[in-house]
Amino acid sequence: MNLARIAVKLRPRQAWESIDLGFAMARRWYLSLWLLWLCSALPVMVVLALLPLPLWLAGLLLWWLKPLYEPPLLYWLSRRLFAEDSTIKSVFRGWFRIVLPQLLANLTWRRLNPSRSFVMPVVVLEGLKGRRRSNRIGVLSRGAHAAGWLTLVGLAFEVVLELGFIALIVGLVPQELMWIDWQSYFFDPDPLSEWLHQGCALLAMSCIAPFYVSGGFALYLNRRSQLEAWDLEIGLRNMAQRHHRSQRLGAASLVVAAALTLAAVQPQPAEALQLDPQESRQLIDEVLADEVFGRYREFGYWKPIGDAADEDEDNWLLEWLEQVLGGFTRNIAFYAELVIWLAAGAMLAYLLYWLLQNRYLLQGAARRQRNGSRQVPAQIAGLDLRPETLPADPAAEAASLIEQGDYRGGFGLLYRAALSVLVHDHAIEIAEGATEGECLLRVSGVIPEDATRFFSRLTGIWQQTAYGHILPAREEALGLCHDWSGYFGVSGEG
Repeated sequence: MNLARIAVKLRPRQAWESIDLGFAMARRWYLSLWLLWLCSALPVMVVLALLPLPLWLAGLLLWWLKPLYEPPLLYWLSRRLFAEDSTIKSVFRGWFRIVLPQLLANLTWRRLNPSRSFVMPVVVLEGLKGRRRSNRIGVLSRGAHAAGWLTLVGLAFEVVLELGFIALIVGLVPQELMWIDWQSYFFDPDPLSEWLHQGCALLAMSCIAPFYVSGGFALYLNRRSQLEAWDLEIGLRNMAQRHHRSQRLGAASLVVAAALTLAAVQPQPAEALQLDPQESRQLIDEVLADEVFGRYREFGYWKPIGDAADEDEDNWLLEWLEQVLGGFTRNIAFYAELVIWLAAGAMLAYLLYWLLQNRYLLQGAARRQRNGSRQVPAQIAGLDLRPETLPADPAAEAASLIEQGDYRGGFGLLYRAALSVLVHDHAIEIAEGATEGECLLRVSGVIPEDATRFFSRLTGIWQQTAYGHILPAREEALGLCHDWSGYFGVSGEG
């Protein structure tokens, strides 16, 4: 690693400044990093799609296998940062050499480590494992909590981007071709909706991955710079180079000055330049006592007094326990705050779900106010919805018409009465020129789910009878009349 060729300016930075530096690197080389991640993840998604797995499980596995896609980005970025020529093709030639080391651990007990992007260089770039890796991470992670927040914020941005892509695609679909509503999409998706979800999830993860890997790598570089004084080393090298250039430019002047100095100054005996060892030690202690050289700090630690274990022994169970317990104690404040945020998010998600499931209950509270302030249509698609034009018992009247053979009149009465109840009692706003499909979309999610299914069934039979002249069986038609009152009853304004 040649620090003289590094492409960024090394200086002491706060953790958030380091993440910002990583984001700047991601923006500069975004296209290459994005292609590296996508070329690694896309084949995995294709393989998962071909397996006989539910789509939600395939999407979960695609997310879980992120440690397969991220190391190539880190490897390429580290070479590019130190001005080494590294192409995407060369990275994929050594893909297995980059990804395979400690892959099992990265996909199991280390997978949910919130500092994954920060500690990844210890394995990928330094090649450490076992106790050496644990000790190295322990030194690098002291007081470093920004890596956990980088993971949490990156995950939040992935969710936001995914929902944004889905909303964009759904918004571009014409209303006539819309196959699903938002409630069905989240709680009862069809295969096409699941494919849309997985594709948008892959795209969102690929957009965030370059920033996530670069941010963690910048945090790692900042800690290395702090611990190993890289900025001082580079500064001293620059000073040495400037001094060397000055020596070459003024060599003749230095020779003349040295000759004049030797002629003017009398040589001193060698004994006069020597100091007593005790005086030398006293002088050194006085210099080191100055605040410029820092301060001493004492600390204690537990040390085993029995037989020392072999440090090179690869005991995966002890290593796992040490990492889990040690990482938890070091980051207990972060984990506690993370649990609180997750609990708050889960509670908010449950409240949103409850509101979606019981939204029709909220309609009753504001029904009178809306009825008094809005203009209720008298007709929809040519059907008279005024309650006074309906019979006292629309279901019984419709059954009577069907028994007489007038299926179209019976179903038309049921559909018209149902629309009247929805418009007047449930305060659902439906335009006068709305079609049957648009009416169904306006009703979905507002009234109870079983009532929505019944209205959808009634709409379908009404369309078949009115436009297709397809008559249902007599028992089915009378059963529809019998069930109508259980869902719509009689309009309150009738």
